[in-house]
Amino acid sequence: MGLLRLLFWLFIFLGATFAFTVLFEHGPSHFVENAQREWMDLQKLYNARIDGRKTPNEKTGN
Repeated sequence: MGLLRLLFWLFIFLGATFAFTVLFEHGPSHFVENAQREWMDLQKLYNARIDGRKTPNEKTGN
């Protein structure tokens, strides 16, 4: 039960942090559009990070 509560509060914390970031960077007008834009930027950042990681064979060319 404690794990479920921890996951719930973690989810709430991440959601509130994301909403605060959108409000701080873009302001309260057009919140939904700005949240979508921020989510797309977050996905691009994550995908670029994943693409940057390669296996050792890919790095050396073997």
